[in-house]
Amino acid sequence: MAIPVLERVPRRRRRSLRLFAPVLVPALLVLAAVAAAVTFLVRDRDYRGEALPGVRVVRVDLNREVAIAISGRRVRVPLNRLFRLDRAATAHAALAAGRGSTASRAAALLLPLPPTRKVEPVLSLRRIAAAVLVQRLNLLAVPPVPATIRLQGLDPVVTRGRTGTRVAEHALFAALRKSVLTGSSTVTATFRRAAPSISDAAALAAARTARVVLSAPVSLRFRGREVGTLSPTRLASVVRFVPSGRRYVVAFAQGPLLAAVRPGLDAWRRPAKNAGFDVSGASVRVVPSKSGYDLDPGSIVGSVTAAAYSSADRSAELVMRPVPAALTTRAAQALGIRRDLVSYTTEMGPSSANRVHNVHLMADYIDGTIIRPGEVFSFNRVVGPRTPQRGFLEGQMIVGSLLLPAIGGGVCQTATTLFNDAFEAGLPVLERVNHGFFISHYPLGRDATVSWGGPDLEFRNDLRHGILIRSSYTDSTLTFTLYGAPQGRTVTSVTSPQTKWTQPNMSYALDPNAAPGSVRVVSGTGEAGFDVTVDRTVREHGRVIRRDSFASHYIPVGPTTIYGPGAKHYDFVLPKTG
Repeated sequence: MAIPVLERVPRRRRRSLRLFAPVLVPALLVLAAVAAAVTFLVRDRDYRGEALPGVRVVRVDLNREVAIAISGRRVRVPLNRLFRLDRAATAHAALAAGRGSTASRAAALLLPLPPTRKVEPVLSLRRIAAAVLVQRLNLLAVPPVPATIRLQGLDPVVTRGRTGTRVAEHALFAALRKSVLTGSSTVTATFRRAAPSISDAAALAAARTARVVLSAPVSLRFRGREVGTLSPTRLASVVRFVPSGRRYVVAFAQGPLLAAVRPGLDAWRRPAKNAGFDVSGASVRVVPSKSGYDLDPGSIVGSVTAAAYSSADRSAELVMRPVPAALTTRAAQALGIRRDLVSYTTEMGPSSANRVHNVHLMADYIDGTIIRPGEVFSFNRVVGPRTPQRGFLEGQMIVGSLLLPAIGGGVCQTATTLFNDAFEAGLPVLERVNHGFFISHYPLGRDATVSWGGPDLEFRNDLRHGILIRSSYTDSTLTFTLYGAPQGRTVTSVTSPQTKWTQPNMSYALDPNAAPGSVRVVSGTGEAGFDVTVDRTVREHGRVIRRDSFASHYIPVGPTTIYGPGAKHYDFVLPKTG
């Protein structure tokens, strides 16, 4: 039997391993650390523009409603109307998550299972919708009432304010943000105490000031001499308590104060006079303006206020100043109005005295009107409402195919005359409406109707200079003349044949001045209706600058069924004043 021989490791080799162990282990650790560091640097560079591993953005749903419980009620609000997901800010927050320190970055980049970090999405509040919501909820609150102050004779009387409540906005929107993240369907809103905008103490302070203001008369002086006195009672009539921030300012109302001071300065006052235009034949010259002399409102209010606030010297030195004319000589000359441009006349035809009166009155309103370059002339704006209070008498208006009594008759003759001036001057006509039916004493297709609150006549001054409108009239004619500066402008026009003839038949109209519930039929003249178009070409120095067309549709003048207010009716025709 053979006996195995066991080899023994030489003692020298075992001794050499023990000798290198203290060096080998640290070296391996260093290598591992270097490898980890290299891996970290590489991965950190790779994730520089991306969220770290383990970062998760919390999902939210804004396409749902949340109920706000407040004061025993529930108000439902769509979340997407209040909040907007800010994707850029959310991405920035996700990118920054876990990067607070090197250790946290290393844990995310080197560990096999990096720690999970949840990032809440960034929600932007829609401020207008939020303000509307707060306003809506505050309807359920108790509004605070500021302290008030009023005069009872010469004594200022303070009414104490009252504390109220308002929605706690910050807490409300914090709860709504939380509901977005948690998915809850109900949040509770609370009220907070709301102090009055002006406290009792502030009102009492204003009352003390008012007692000083009304303690004695204020003497009015001008150029060293007394011109009047404001008694405490008169001062009280013009005192106002004006809220300013969280207090009341004891002040004087400028208009009433100037009215109280003005009589003492009447001897020195002089109204300004605007520049005018003197027409002589075809030529126009500028009549120079004159400056006026009147009260200096700001200085007078300040001076009287300082005197009234004083308990010693209660005299106010009044100040007057030159007042320039609204239209100075230089401004009038700059308008370049030198001679006549166009003139147009229409015949009155068979007209009542009232109608003639109204035409003359409207011509007076328009006379002297200046249209600056680029400005728009509006008939209704210049003439104003046609009412008895402004001097208008009963005339006639067109209702359907009828002429019925109405205040302000004759307005359409005035508008037609002025329209033809604008037409012949080549001005752009912005609004013009023809009469309901053809009126033979007006040019075919070149009439215009207006009514207050209805159709208007508007045209624009597209010339390089101003236009002056002057009117003249007799009991049988009306003339408007436009003055300015010639610009080499010529106008030609062509009137089309009358087309689309329509025969008279029954029409229906509402007469607001008829007896309530009444119905009557009035026969017409039997004239047929038709369409016609006037084409206009405007040239300057032979070059065409504008071509436009004015279309007119005239209805036949047949019988008309007229209903009073409240009567059963069919197709009403809106009234047109004529």
